[in-house]
Amino acid sequence: MKSIGAELAYFFRGRLRQNLKVLCLYGLFLVALMLTYALLFDFLMWRLEGRDFSLMASIYWVITVMTTLGFGDITFHTDLGYLFATIVTISGVVFLLIILPFGMISLFLAPWIEQRLRYHPTLELDEETSGHVLIFGMDPITTNLIRKLKSRMISFVVVTPDHQQALHLEEEENIRVVCGSPTDQEVLRRVRVSQARYVIANLSDPENANLCLTVRSMAKTPIAAIANDPEHVDLLRLAGANQVIPLPRILGRYLATRATTCGALAHVLDSFGALQIAEIPVYGTPFVNQTLAEACIRQRTGLAVVALWERGTLQFPTGDAILHPEALMILAGSREQLEKLEQLAGDQSREELVLILGHGRVGCASAKFLERKPVPFILIDQLANPDCADHVAVIGDATGRYLLKQAGIEQAQGVIVTTNNDSTNIFLTLSSRHSNPHIRIVARANDDANVEQLYAAGADFVVSNASVGASILSNVLESKESVFLTEGISVFRRLIPPELVGKTIAESQIRPLTGCSIVALEPTDDSPPLIVPPPEQLLQADMGLILIGSPQQEALFAETFSPADR
Repeated sequence: MKSIGAELAYFFRGRLRQNLKVLCLYGLFLVALMLTYALLFDFLMWRLEGRDFSLMASIYWVITVMTTLGFGDITFHTDLGYLFATIVTISGVVFLLIILPFGMISLFLAPWIEQRLRYHPTLELDEETSGHVLIFGMDPITTNLIRKLKSRMISFVVVTPDHQQALHLEEEENIRVVCGSPTDQEVLRRVRVSQARYVIANLSDPENANLCLTVRSMAKTPIAAIANDPEHVDLLRLAGANQVIPLPRILGRYLATRATTCGALAHVLDSFGALQIAEIPVYGTPFVNQTLAEACIRQRTGLAVVALWERGTLQFPTGDAILHPEALMILAGSREQLEKLEQLAGDQSREELVLILGHGRVGCASAKFLERKPVPFILIDQLANPDCADHVAVIGDATGRYLLKQAGIEQAQGVIVTTNNDSTNIFLTLSSRHSNPHIRIVARANDDANVEQLYAAGADFVVSNASVGASILSNVLESKESVFLTEGISVFRRLIPPELVGKTIAESQIRPLTGCSIVALEPTDDSPPLIVPPPEQLLQADMGLILIGSPQQEALFAETFSPADR
């Protein structure tokens, strides 16, 4: 059934989708022609021969004549009637028996046969191929990673044993693919694993272990593996993985940090030498509801507030921007300046309660993080988790308001929504917001397509599996120690594009054209970076450009400006 479904899906994409529209229009033309003939038949029968027929009988006569099956028991007995029947028969031969089959063959069958005969999956890379990233396992994480690799012009190849997936990725996504088994040594040799820059293992944990052992027996190429179960981290390292990413544990910790106000600490997003880009929640600091000018953060700490992130939206603030409690401040400065801000913010901790909806791997990781703070929490799930002996959950359906009320949602300060079903997470977010309009809701998105729906349902922060996983893998490939997690924010470095050399920042039109904002300029000498440079700053050749924007804005920057030679 999978193969039949894949073949049927072929007719609903690309050029054949346009052909399908043509076929539908032609079908409407045939229906209109038949109805016209039926009305003419009824009119001529009544005027020429005095016989009256129903519309259904008229349509029946038209179909039998146009398909040349005969006249059946309804016939004309006048010359004008014979002429009309002749015209109907000839048009049926032309439109039904010639044009329709020819159109079906030329528009659908012939392209499908041609495509099947033409497509031969790539089985081997050129011998001189090197410096490429090998990706094993396609899902939303690697799909997001591929977007980042494309925008940063890093060569990559996807390896898959699925012929249909290879066809789709090559023809519809324009992705370089090699078809073959990930754990076959001959396939790994053909994809030049020993010459690759990195191997990304994103299969099941047992398959990842098999892949790591196979690669390690052939080459010393670095391997980054996604661990679906945090308990398998050590096993994957033993199998040969250089970097193992326990994504459920990372997601759980990050969700927990956003659900509590116990200590306002800066979270480093990225580092460029001594310059650090960090985020800090406004909630839990003395800056809540102040304007940026009133907060005097730069005057008091030396840090520059380069952006505000609020409910999925990245904004570049002015002095009159209000620091809402739901916002994150994106800061640029040194580690010492960040520590000064943390001291200024103070420990705003207080006795609070956090509800964790979902006791899976992510929920368990959130509970462990809160336990160490310590922050009191209550776990709620429909079923007990047999793999977690450290915590006991309240068993029940959290979509019902009664259970949430009994658990204390009206007194709670935070809710973490962690189930692996986005529809359930959206509903739980709606229910939690309705039960307590002022509660802080942090939700997990399993699919990027549902991030906006979760914000619309009332979430204050949404953490996407795909974005988090792709960001971590991207940092691993670029040898960055920091783990960048915030949804919808991308900090990236570029050399000054050749067409901007000699222009001022205002003349470059970087923000109007791409939406990105310049965080800092790195001079060619050893002088410290220029943080938030003024509009009249001149852009010089070989100067480092550090920018902030959304992932879409980063991709737009790559499309708008030609890359400088690195």
